[in-house]
Amino acid sequence: MIHKVITCFFCFEQFEVSLEIGPSFIGNDVEIYDCEICCNPNKLEYEVYDGEIIINNVGDGNE
Repeated sequence: MIHKVITCFFCFEQFEVSLEIGPSFIGNDVEIYDCEICCNPNKLEYEVYDGEIIINNVGDGNE
């Protein structure tokens, strides 16, 4: 499990998310995480390559 800090799309506060990435996974993924402060859903788009996670976008999870 890998922990990343993201900034909420709605309240702009930072909170930590736990990403469960398999050791052989390579590619893009999209997950929804509720903000720990304001409880709004954040859509997290990220890519995994060579064991490194790159967060491409944090957006409105209500879409």
